[in-house]
Amino acid sequence: MKKNEMFNQLRKSQNFYGIDKSPFSKPTGYLDTGSFAINRVLTGDIHKGIPMSRITTLYGESQSGKSLLAANIIITALNSGAVDKVIYYDNEGGSCVDMIRNNVQIPWDEDNPPCETCLMTDIEDFETKLIELVDISTKAYNEYLNDPDNNDKINTLVVVDSFGGLKARKVKEDALKKGVVADDMGREAKIKKRVACTMGTGAMAGNITFLVINYSYDNPGAMFPSKIKNMAGGTGLEYYSEIKVQCEKVFVKSADDDVLTGRENVSETDKGFYKGTKFKFFVTKSRTIKPFYQATVFLDFNSGMSRYDGLIEDAVKFGFLQDVRGGYICPSYSDKRITYKDLVSKDEIWNTFIEDFNKKSLDVMGYANSTSRELDEL
Repeated sequence: MKKNEMFNQLRKSQNFYGIDKSPFSKPTGYLDTGSFAINRVLTGDIHKGIPMSRITTLYGESQSGKSLLAANIIITALNSGAVDKVIYYDNEGGSCVDMIRNNVQIPWDEDNPPCETCLMTDIEDFETKLIELVDISTKAYNEYLNDPDNNDKINTLVVVDSFGGLKARKVKEDALKKGVVADDMGREAKIKKRVACTMGTGAMAGNITFLVINYSYDNPGAMFPSKIKNMAGGTGLEYYSEIKVQCEKVFVKSADDDVLTGRENVSETDKGFYKGTKFKFFVTKSRTIKPFYQATVFLDFNSGMSRYDGLIEDAVKFGFLQDVRGGYICPSYSDKRITYKDLVSKDEIWNTFIEDFNKKSLDVMGYANSTSRELDEL
């Protein structure tokens, strides 16, 4: 047998693809997070957020923006037509239901709504539902790949909230049958590792985008405190996640002038109240760009989050903005001073340099580009 004959035989029997042509080698697209700054730390590109057909994990303490960011992603994905259906597997009741329902602008068919939820009672229950979802999705995606003219490319976004909160059924069964809450003897950890594997391969094979919400904790055995927190749910999810994002929060008081929104007209009696929250999204793992970039964005309790917040510091660093007393100057826009409020609210300012800023970001943050620069210097 000649070598070409052998590889041709394998190609037919095992469905080989050229690595640059395979529908499984790269994400099938990207979902906007609703924030240019968050998109940028995830992929290096302000227009690309979480990778489709992959797992992205958001983890952090309570009220650190995980569910809020997930809701933003759901809303923008549905409104843009990037996904056909959102399935929200829930075991905490933490989804931002009203926010999603009130901001999804596409027709909401009550018999077939664009976003549906499903209760997970334990890790075994979720695994059973997950296997069925992956099986049906994989068959549908294979039909599309084999005959794209007569089949739909179905894009599904699956939110799991929360992975760490899922417990083994054995604990509940022992409590009911034996009257004691006993250790599950490692059953939960084994199933979760298996579930993470099913999500990882199923994401590629079935064109499913998984957005997993999880919680974090400090390592009690660590000698020194670490910026990177431990993630609940075992190591399987860490291995199979394309991107891991650690979420943190800092409440901002009404009297705090470090974060200005143009709505600071508060009375002296209100200055002790909070006007919003700073969310920090720290990327602890990325297969797309270099990790350990962080976006800090401000959520105003009255007006929401600006798409431009979190970009200003790097825009100054890259030379597109000049930091002056009392504000900034944007040479491509005007020689007059502009305020923080202007920068987070006016498209016309950013439109004068945003694409050049994006190119610079990609050059600085990408794996391949940084390696190319080092080789050029050598």
